[in-house]
Amino acid sequence: MLIFRRRVARLWLVWPWELAVFLGLLAGGAPEMDAAPPVTTIQDTIYNADGSAFTGVLYVSWPSFTASDTSVIGAQTLTVQVTAGYLNLQLVPTTTAQPQVTYTVLYDSGGKNQYTETWAVPPSSTPLRIQEVRIASTGNVNNPGPPPLTATFDISQVIGLESELSLRPVMGTGFAVSRTAVIDALGDIDGASGNLSDCVHVDGTSGPCGSGTSSVMFSDNEVPSGTINGTNAVFTLANAPAPASSLSVFRNGMLLRPSVDYTLNAAAVTFSGTAIPQVGDHLEASYRYGGTLSGVTFVDEETPGGTANGTNVTFTLANTPNPSTSVALYRNGLRMMPGVDYTLSGSTITFAVASTPQTGDILIASYRM
Repeated sequence: MLIFRRRVARLWLVWPWELAVFLGLLAGGAPEMDAAPPVTTIQDTIYNADGSAFTGVLYVSWPSFTASDTSVIGAQTLTVQVTAGYLNLQLVPTTTAQPQVTYTVLYDSGGKNQYTETWAVPPSSTPLRIQEVRIASTGNVNNPGPPPLTATFDISQVIGLESELSLRPVMGTGFAVSRTAVIDALGDIDGASGNLSDCVHVDGTSGPCGSGTSSVMFSDNEVPSGTINGTNAVFTLANAPAPASSLSVFRNGMLLRPSVDYTLNAAAVTFSGTAIPQVGDHLEASYRYGGTLSGVTFVDEETPGGTANGTNVTFTLANTPNPSTSVALYRNGLRMMPGVDYTLSGSTITFAVASTPQTGDILIASYRM
């Protein structure tokens, strides 16, 4: 026991850290050390173009990154001696790093920079050759170095690529060049079928321009059928106006008022007692029927906003006509002339002084937009 104490005292005086380790071992413990990050061995033989073994130095540099085990790798440059072509070094994988980085490898022989390569090192339990980690190489002016090498990867190896490609539309079975592109029921790009002069509908179908159930039909300046004798009040149109508000009935050039001068039931126009056409009168009717016109809205017989008092010349439409020439403006049934009786700016109507609406006047406007 006495000898043991003396030896311990000697260890403490000469090697104090050994005493700490020794006491820790006696207590059943072991010194703690941080685990090193995983590394991949790069092992290969490098030759010159003439077949002789390469002798020189490789300068391997990298930026700071975090290894797959969360170890922080600081930015640095590693000098690797290559003798008789033999290369052996270990590097922390970068393909699993955060962020993914690469190594820059500069080849130096005889004190001259030969060329530079870029390496992407994957995890591997077996040594890898340079060709398995090299992703690009460039030479200097005097020595262009080896050409860049290409590598083949599965789509699944590129993070996010597979999901992005699945979102990309592909060619359908009906795809053809010089055709209008349509999206089929599977989301693929097809070529529209039909004749080159056809128009394509929103649903991808095609047909002669103006065809389809949605095409509107116009009847302009139609003469209603019926006897004009001063007593007959019922006249018939060739079609039922749709909508009914699109009907404009003119008697001797004057626009008549619906529900006041006449009523409409399907295609039958019935005049009120005071408005029954007399012998020698001329009747005309214009209207729409058969559907709607995509992208076009019709405004029929709107009363412009404004006070008719003999002095106010400014009246406002609910919408801006498009085109402006589509406006048909009537004062007491008489059609006004644009540029003479009024001007239009946007949705604002400004009457000429000579045509200023008087108290009791009735204004009606129809237009498209």
